[in-house]
Amino acid sequence: MRPTTEHVRDEIAPWSRRWMSTGGDWFFAAWLLFLAAAPPLLRASDPPHWTGQRMTIDCTTQCHTTHQADGGAITTSNSNVNLCQSCHNSAGLAGDLPIDSAARANGSSGMSHAYDVAAVNPTVGTQVPVDAKMSARVYNGNIVCSTCHNQHLNPSSKGGTPRAGVPKQTTALGSTGVLSSGGAYSGLVGSWYLLEVTQAGTETTAQFKYSKDNGVSWFPAQPAGVDVPLDSGLTVTFGVGSYVVGERWELYGAWPFLRVVLDDGDNATGSKLCRDCHANRVMDHTAIETYDGTERSHPVGVLLGVNLRGYDRGIPLDASGGDQGGAGMDGNPTNDLVLDSFGNVQCFTCHGMHYADGNSLTQDGP
Repeated sequence: MRPTTEHVRDEIAPWSRRWMSTGGDWFFAAWLLFLAAAPPLLRASDPPHWTGQRMTIDCTTQCHTTHQADGGAITTSNSNVNLCQSCHNSAGLAGDLPIDSAARANGSSGMSHAYDVAAVNPTVGTQVPVDAKMSARVYNGNIVCSTCHNQHLNPSSKGGTPRAGVPKQTTALGSTGVLSSGGAYSGLVGSWYLLEVTQAGTETTAQFKYSKDNGVSWFPAQPAGVDVPLDSGLTVTFGVGSYVVGERWELYGAWPFLRVVLDDGDNATGSKLCRDCHANRVMDHTAIETYDGTERSHPVGVLLGVNLRGYDRGIPLDASGGDQGGAGMDGNPTNDLVLDSFGNVQCFTCHGMHYADGNSLTQDGP
């Protein structure tokens, strides 16, 4: 993305701005011409906006149209939910992460947090979010996908659980092996990876290289294998089979595009996402001891055992009955009770936002 006029003006030293205000705008115009002639900066991040080997996801191909747009924000669909679901369906570009309207929670069923529903709902105690970025994206009184998700940015600083994308083949030359991804992605922002076989062989003798700028530059070749590290905690596994020189795959590591920082810290000063809309139900352990009968949530924003009553476990139990650890004693990370960075219980400790089937013995997907 090239710097805008505002970016350039902000970066020029104050004395230069004062000089330009007295007749030096020709310098500013010359600087913009220089930027226009300069080659575009390569971007190794920011999925889902990416021009890759298999597909192009950019501003106008999928989401925006500059004239005669159906949506109020010059979008190709006339609602935020329709726009998101145009890719997030089983046959769409985001088919790995489909969000079907039939899956949204309705009080008795569903596997996804509700969306395209009223932000103010006395039955569940919700309110219009206080956060300005979220409240600005309550459309016609309804919360939508973009109320909670920022489709343009996915930094690790917002929190949430990172995802390793499924490798998709972009060049097929006869390889019989199948690639899979793993690891815990730890990059500061999301990144796309392009992999290419450089030496033919099996799942243990072949070699490959990878790029993070769509093949302009490459990291050194390395042997294939199981859980081979790329970078930022991402790994790739070469399934049993043969691999042909020149065959390529794409995958990504990404954070969940949260609009504000996921709930972290106490209820007074901590960051709030769930606790913003659901503020009317939030309470800590002290509120239980002075409970007035108002419908509330389980205590959140507090540490285990902080009330000194002795009935909280130091380590939550896994569905298998043993102490929870790492990816869960049963190897299923989707049923783990997750605490925030301070060790506090939060809404997401017990609740999954998407794909939560309510059965702790099964793996939530995708």
